[in-house]
Amino acid sequence: MTRDEMFAYALTQPGAEDSTLHGGRCIRVRGHWIVNANQDPDALALALDHGTVAFLMETEPGTYFQTPHFEGWPAVLVRFAAADDDPLKEQIDRAWARRATKAQRRARGLEG
Repeated sequence: MTRDEMFAYALTQPGAEDSTLHGGRCIRVRGHWIVNANQDPDALALALDHGTVAFLMETEPGTYFQTPHFEGWPAVLVRFAAADDDPLKEQIDRAWARRATKAQRRARGLEG
């Protein structure tokens, strides 16, 4: 998956909007970013819960990582070219679900 494909997929999520954060492109849901550009041109940030961040960094350290800027925050950097497309889409879906409304999650068959 390319950087542009990651942004394009994130924009297919209900309520997703193209936006900016600190001068870079991001995708927001309800005002909160879910996918964010950063200084590394080969990686994008995903807003995920702490448990998922820790799991991804432990199981796929070549794909998911944090810089000191992200340590302690519920976000992880992803080397999108190294990631398998379907699992990466699942992580974008998770980032969306964290910010979606209960009604939006229910419409997708997710628990409120």
